[in-house]
Amino acid sequence: MESNRRNFLKTLTVAPLLASPNGVKAEVSVRDRGRSELKKLGNVTIKKPKDIAASPFGIGCETLDRQLWKPKEVYPWMNDLPVKWARLQTGWNRVERVKNQYDWGWLDESVDGLIERGIQPFFNVGYGNKNYTEGETGAHPMISKEVQLAWARFVTALAKRYRGKVKHYEIWNEPNLKGFWRPGEIDPGRYVDLVRLSAPLIRKNCPGAVIVGGVTSRLPYTFIRDMFEAGLGQQIDIFSFHPYSTIPETYTERIEALRRLVRQYNPTLKIWQGENGFPSEPKSTGFIGEGPYTENIQAKVMLRRLLTDCSLDIAMTLWFLIVDLHDYPKGSGNVNYKGILKSKPEISPKVAFKALQYLGSLVHGEVHTRNSIIHLMDGVQSAGEKEYAALGNGAGQRLDGMSATTLNTANGTVLAYWSKDKAADTYSDRSVHLFLWDWEGAGFQNPVLVDPLSGEIFELADHEKFYDNDKYRISQEAQLFRELPLRDYPLLIMEKKAVV
Repeated sequence: MESNRRNFLKTLTVAPLLASPNGVKAEVSVRDRGRSELKKLGNVTIKKPKDIAASPFGIGCETLDRQLWKPKEVYPWMNDLPVKWARLQTGWNRVERVKNQYDWGWLDESVDGLIERGIQPFFNVGYGNKNYTEGETGAHPMISKEVQLAWARFVTALAKRYRGKVKHYEIWNEPNLKGFWRPGEIDPGRYVDLVRLSAPLIRKNCPGAVIVGGVTSRLPYTFIRDMFEAGLGQQIDIFSFHPYSTIPETYTERIEALRRLVRQYNPTLKIWQGENGFPSEPKSTGFIGEGPYTENIQAKVMLRRLLTDCSLDIAMTLWFLIVDLHDYPKGSGNVNYKGILKSKPEISPKVAFKALQYLGSLVHGEVHTRNSIIHLMDGVQSAGEKEYAALGNGAGQRLDGMSATTLNTANGTVLAYWSKDKAADTYSDRSVHLFLWDWEGAGFQNPVLVDPLSGEIFELADHEKFYDNDKYRISQEAQLFRELPLRDYPLLIMEKKAVV
């Protein structure tokens, strides 16, 4: 057993060959990997969007308003991508190329194509129209009464056309950035005026509509506070934000602070993580974080971002985006490499695409954090009742720099744990002991270890419940997993019957 665990810890991630819609094998980033001597039980069965009733995960399908990719080329890949949300931009400029004439064909194709696959689109309602504003992307309509009236007509027509198909409407995109709020200086009060103009029209013409607002780049406290002081909390149902970063967990404290702030103004508001991504290659546009950048690192960051958000009970967490964008912004010649699909020389999957297939197949339903406590210890130490008692007394040596969460899902209990070290292509061999106090049940009955990066499922033989023979013990009421492999991305403990 000791030799088996040691061999497992020496393994590195392999991204398997992925099948494209036409059945051709598409090779993605591959690194040598010695096969684990832990008993492999199988691989994760990939679900389709229609196979799951709900999911906290979404995928960005933006920039169709600027015709930067074609749904007919990309959407077939989404047949086997088990997420339930997709973000679409409504593109006022593309819909109303001629004044007072609306062409909805391209947006109909997008909305219907997603719904047919079992994915629910939500709208990001935004951007200008060259018939009324100086430019398109970021050009807001709050410059005159004439433009506001034209905007109001568009929003009204939009809500009428898609009622019954689209329920969630997000107003504008990143109004705290000058590039997305022009002309003039960024102005939280003026943004709230835009929401105050738009939200009632949407609610009137789409009964039951859910209004999403804020939509901030990162979490600028002063801007967010000023929006709520201007009345944003009374206009919206969900606050969304875009937490781009190199290390996803750095946002955890700020998200918790955001939740406390939001509750001061409207205790009923939910929070969405509406856009976040990481490039798979250097020199990507639209990202100011730190590298290095590879497909494997992108996939690790994605897994960490999505599961961190689940650990914070964020109802929807979205990855930007479905496919790389070439010549973005238009005319620049730059490439945005945050897609989980490559777009050139042909549409093909990255490591992150497969990882999202695995994660979405494992974690789905109405996902909520489970009432539990998790302690991680260095795997080179001994682990038993003595060490467990020491942890309970505050004397145990807990590992710093770790993340762990337990989730209730439609697929049963999911325990995820990982190191918060900066994601890298290789990670030093490490093991941990994991102590689980499950305050909603009795822990796991027949646990297995699942790697959402490779899709492999392994037997977990070395685990122990201290209370198996005496459920009313005063001191020890936990489950211990010894010498688990530790990675810079989440590994999952699940019930065997849920995955095999």
